[in-house]
Amino acid sequence: MQHLLNVKHFAIFYALFCARLLAVEPLPAKDWVLVADTQYRASDQVRDAGGLSGEYGRSRTGVELIYQTPDRAVDLEWYRYANRFQGAIAGTDRSYGDTTDVMVTGFRQWDWNQKYGVQLIYALEFAAEEGVSLGSSHRWGLGGAMRWRPDDETDLSLGIVLQDRFEASVMPIPYVKAVWRPSSSAEVELRATGLQNGIIIRGFPTEDRATIIDFSVAYETLSFALTDGSYGSRAVAIGEVPVRFGVTQFLEKTGTWFVRGSAEWIAFARHSFKHDGETQGAFQPGAQWGLALRLGARF
Repeated sequence: MQHLLNVKHFAIFYALFCARLLAVEPLPAKDWVLVADTQYRASDQVRDAGGLSGEYGRSRTGVELIYQTPDRAVDLEWYRYANRFQGAIAGTDRSYGDTTDVMVTGFRQWDWNQKYGVQLIYALEFAAEEGVSLGSSHRWGLGGAMRWRPDDETDLSLGIVLQDRFEASVMPIPYVKAVWRPSSSAEVELRATGLQNGIIIRGFPTEDRATIIDFSVAYETLSFALTDGSYGSRAVAIGEVPVRFGVTQFLEKTGTWFVRGSAEWIAFARHSFKHDGETQGAFQPGAQWGLALRLGARF
């Protein structure tokens, strides 16, 4: 599975942002990728917050280190989310402070032949609000998939992943990833992995693929362990629908340095506060816009 999330994120927390996305051909193989990331989302009014009013917005900074070859990948991520609550909702049990997310994801593939292979998919994540121990706030994912490549244009992976979730039971999640390449200048990717679901369209306007243009519509999720509430331990589960447009540009002919800028509109988002699998409260911010910048190098 040679790919990337994120968006952010994530095949069960699959955050490998695409060996294909970073593949300028026919340059020598570079197995390591180092990326610095920053994102800003504007604030907007909250609703469905139990009568509370106010605004919510957030920003994000992070670093990713990826090792990838045709049959395996390991992705180490660190992200810091600054959550902005304003108005009556600030300081209540329907708000929370800055959060930290540390994640290791990856896969290992064994090929039967040029068309068929099997994959082991795994993830371990530590994600919590400031002041909560990361060591006690962890979840994991483990599963497998079968990969089928009937021709040069089609790449399909089907499987299932057991996903551990904060304040909820372990759940089996179907894993689907399909890539179709109608021409050398375009590809379409479909993902349905539980944490990241949607469609991505990529275009390569230059023959050397030094420029990549992408458009995506997705449903993505995040989850963080929070400080205990009046009803005990709790976590926030975030589901959102971002529409993104991005451009990736390699800066020199060796294919080492690259920069990616993107703009997004979050058409829908909901924050649900969970305890023992039950929702104890929720809020929905209005439609938000956001900007992101990634600077990276392959070596």
